[in-house]
Order: sequence, then structure tokens, then C-alpha cells
Amino acid sequence: MEAVILAAGKGERMGAISRFVPKPLIPIANRSIIEHLLLAYKKAGVSDFIIVTGHLGNQIRKHLGDGSEQGISIRYTHSRNYELGPIHSLLAAETEISTNYFFVSPADFIIDPLAIRTVKKKHSKKGITIAVDTSSHSRSGTTVYTCPTSIKFGRVSGFCEPILKGGEPHLCVSLLLCNTTIFKYIYRTLENGSNVLLDALNLFIRCGHLVCFVDVSENFWFDVDTFSDVLHANAFALRSGLVPQNNFYIKHPNQLMGPLKSKLNVTLDRTSTIRGPTVIGPNCQIGPKSRVGPFVSITGDCEIPSGTTIQNSLVFGEAVIEENNHISNAVLYNNLMLQSVKV
Repeated sequence: MEAVILAAGKGERMGAISRFVPKPLIPIANRSIIEHLLLAYKKAGVSDFIIVTGHLGNQIRKHLGDGSEQGISIRYTHSRNYELGPIHSLLAAETEISTNYFFVSPADFIIDPLAIRTVKKKHSKKGITIAVDTSSHSRSGTTVYTCPTSIKFGRVSGFCEPILKGGEPHLCVSLLLCNTTIFKYIYRTLENGSNVLLDALNLFIRCGHLVCFVDVSENFWFDVDTFSDVLHANAFALRSGLVPQNNFYIKHPNQLMGPLKSKLNVTLDRTSTIRGPTVIGPNCQIGPKSRVGPFVSITGDCEIPSGTTIQNSLVFGEAVIEENNHISNAVLYNNLMLQSVKV
């Protein structure tokens, strides 16, 4: 089975960073968002991918290559009309899909492999299966109306509004398992003047096809749309150990005091400390009288100068920070603090 990963959009809600880095390559716990997603699929038994690129697509191709380093297979296709919405990005993958059934996810999405396995197991070959979160905690997103037929499973009566009779509103999770019939309804939706993928799914339902849901509320998942989402996902990944192996990682909320020089060439001055959970990439230097952590991710080849305090933040892109700086709830890229948010 294949998975189509939609990685074409500009990610404008990320502000200035979207001019330099495609959102799927923002590192969460020192691993890009899209790599978290691909590895989750791999753990769930899906290893063939079609990645649809658009904005800064060459960076994604260069970063991931053919997937052989991750033990997966990646093919790429470019969406010329990606600015018109995800429906056009999915359409760009149509000729690349070689199986009758395929997953679809956006590239700015992180999910528990167990959720993917459950959707795969419950999928009805007669239609489409989607993931839904029925938990009571509120999250923004697409409303889906569901008609349960058993515990954690049932039929979808519509997206954003009930197309069929009945249905309770819940939150749609960005994980779909489709069959190739959906493209017929994508074309019809475009002919009707809509660029919205949800309209194609509603048309699919209206024409008598089956859309089922699987409740994945017991599994973790993140739509990474904003800087606040980045920091929440980063904190979760650090607590859960979702970090690359070739990084210096302190999982537990204890404090490590210098001096230190690890095998990864991470150096810590004798007057500085690191508090977990924190991950630091190779070839990083922590200067004198600095305090790093908790909930900090620093990619390789970065320098934290003397007198710096940094917590609940991401630092990447070979960043060099000014001395005696206090950084909290921030995302830093190269030499600029692109955004600071309250979470």
C-alpha cells in the first residue's frame, strides 16, 4: 500500500520562516515534521510514498532523497496549482498511484503509528476510511459528522455538515485511506467550481459511496499549523523520546552540569547546565554560564554563547545567538529569532 504526502503548500501561518524553509522540514525534537510522519507510516507497515511538492520543493527532495536511508521508497511529483489548495496537490499524484487503495496525509502532520495501523485494519474496500477524534478536549479543525455502528467505528454522514441523516459532530484527523474512485469526484467537484477537497468527499457520500470513520482519540496526533503547534509537538516528542539516535538527549527532567564533551562533540562549560527533556545535535557548543532546557531542541552545528538562558524553544539552521540572551517559547532559525509565542 502507498501513502500520498501533500507537501506543496507555503505554510504562511509560519510567518517569515516560510520564505526560507518549507514547513515540513521544521525540526520537531531534531527530526523534521515530514520524517516523523514517514517513520510513523513505516512502523505501521507502509513504506512506499508519493510526495507532492510545490513551494521550496527542491529542499524537501534534497533532504529526503529516495528514502533509502530511512528504509522506505519515495517518489516525487510537483503540483503546478498547489496555491489553489490541497485538492490540486492530490490530483497531481493521480498518475503516480499504482495501488487501488492509498493513504493521504498532509506533510505538516504527526501521528501515532498505532492510529495508522487501526485505520488500515478497519478500512472498508468499498469506500474511504478516515481517522476521527471523538475526545471531549477541544481542538480547532474540520468537523465530521459520524454515525457509530460499534465502539470507535461507524459511518460518516458528512464533512462540515451532515449530508446524510443524523450524525454527531467530531473532529476530523488528517489521515485518510482512499480508493482511486475519489478522483472521479475530485474532477466533478472542480467542474462544479470548487477547489475544496472536503466538497469532493461530501459529493462522494452524496452519490451513495461509503465513508467510514475510526476513532483514534486514544492515540497522539498533531496538526502543525502555527508556532504554538510546533512548540507543543516538540515538548511531546521530547517527553516521548521521539528523537534521532545520533543526538545528545536528556529525557528525564533532571539537570546535567558541566564540564562535558560527548562523543558527538557536544561541549558544555563547567559553569553551565542542561535540563531535560532536551535534545542537542552533533557539534554544538554550550558557552559559560548558560542554562539550556527544559523542552529545548537544538540541531547540529549551533552555538549557545555565554550567559544564555533558553527554554521551551527550537534552535536550528546553524543558529548563532547573541550573548547574555534570555529565550523562551521561541523558534530560532539561522541568526534570527523569527517568532516568539506564548503557550
